[in-house]
Amino acid sequence: MTDGFGPSIAVKQHGLSFIPSVPQNWSVDKFVSEFQVTVTSFTAETIEFDLINIDCTFANAIRRILLAEVPSFAIDRVYLYQNTSVIADETFSHRLGLVPLNVDPDKMGFCMADLPESDDLSAFDPNCHLVFDLSVKAERPPSKENGDGQSKESFRSFPLYSSDLKWVPLTGQEDAFKNEGASYPAPVSEKILLNKLGPGDEIVARCLAVKGVGRDHAKFSPVSAAFYKLLPSIEINGTVRGELAKKLQRSFAKGVIDVDSRTQIASVADARLDNGSREHLRHPDLANVVHVVLNPRHFIFTVESIAPGYRPPDTLVKCAVDVMLSKCAHYLTIVEKPGFAVSPLLDPNGDIGGAELAGEEAAKTYLNGRAIGLDVAFVSNDLRRATFRFTGEDHTLGAPLCYCILRSEAVKLCGYCQPHPLEDSITFEIQSKDEMAVTVLRNGLYCLHACFEHIKRKFKSAMKKAQKQASKSTSD
Repeated sequence: MTDGFGPSIAVKQHGLSFIPSVPQNWSVDKFVSEFQVTVTSFTAETIEFDLINIDCTFANAIRRILLAEVPSFAIDRVYLYQNTSVIADETFSHRLGLVPLNVDPDKMGFCMADLPESDDLSAFDPNCHLVFDLSVKAERPPSKENGDGQSKESFRSFPLYSSDLKWVPLTGQEDAFKNEGASYPAPVSEKILLNKLGPGDEIVARCLAVKGVGRDHAKFSPVSAAFYKLLPSIEINGTVRGELAKKLQRSFAKGVIDVDSRTQIASVADARLDNGSREHLRHPDLANVVHVVLNPRHFIFTVESIAPGYRPPDTLVKCAVDVMLSKCAHYLTIVEKPGFAVSPLLDPNGDIGGAELAGEEAAKTYLNGRAIGLDVAFVSNDLRRATFRFTGEDHTLGAPLCYCILRSEAVKLCGYCQPHPLEDSITFEIQSKDEMAVTVLRNGLYCLHACFEHIKRKFKSAMKKAQKQASKSTSD
């Protein structure tokens, strides 16, 4: 059992069983009192932390935002003048776009206009554009022919590294970065291999970097990895010793099972290291020896930053939570506007499906460089049933918001869908018992905002505690 939240998830050979039940008495106050964060390890590049007593919709929202909605800078357009290397122009431009940059995205804005066709510096916007020049030529070595009539030096290749990308400051940018104490824009590492040039090869290019998010292109994702797993619990039935104990040890990841050197008895050393391979279920003599279950409300998170020296992973986690908070705050301003969804909205024939075109007065704006909005597609005559359309959103917002709304006793029905995988919107259907549907939506947004505010506070507190312990260990 998992702290009164229903049965655990049992690991079977071909899947999982005993899907956990959802707590019916969940509330924001209950979440605040029970939720915990523990930072188990952290470096400049990687952090591992536990989220305890939290629903998977919240944990998955953080993961999705880390991958797709935390902004960063990347090269988005390459003006290529000369490229005589063996790598094609398109492939080389793509490689340049994947070079991580050490730029804090908070210092500059999103580029809302089309990128300039001209490479003239006057065409770029200092508030949202960063320019890098690349000009390298591999000189031909002096002719020293051998017996075959070929120079040995003529076969030599010359590596082209990211250090050859030189920042070209636009008007006011040099003073802005200097005044704020930040390092000048450059690749995160100087040793990223971009190309190999042969004797006489030349590359001349101007690169334009902009701010973006991973939903637009993977090159804007600030993490190299962001994933979680459920906390496993491993129980050995009876006493396992000898060759069977060693076989059991080999069936799990290193460090999970320990075999005593004297008694040859197997025991669980560290269940956290289990990678869920199910190898032990392949052996009939081990199938009933060990029982593995997963805690559905305990998540072990791992986050790796692509720019560890400039944007550490704990900063990225806090940025991800801030993105969700900004979403909730934005939609609350729309929902709380006078007259929003407080009168029936039907098409002339009373057809719900035909009412989808009636909400074109949606308040649309830009958040994180993307157009988002919320409008009303349908409101029943008694105002207790309504259909809302979130533009520019997907399951990242839909799943946790639906979870919060369904926990309310005033809700009779709540569900959402993404009309089409290529359509960047979700549709919410809400039906309440007594309150107006828009009131239920507003309360759900407040609930989600309060939960993520608490997640942010707990994570900051856990991070400070981990840093304090690390400093103490270093001083000792």
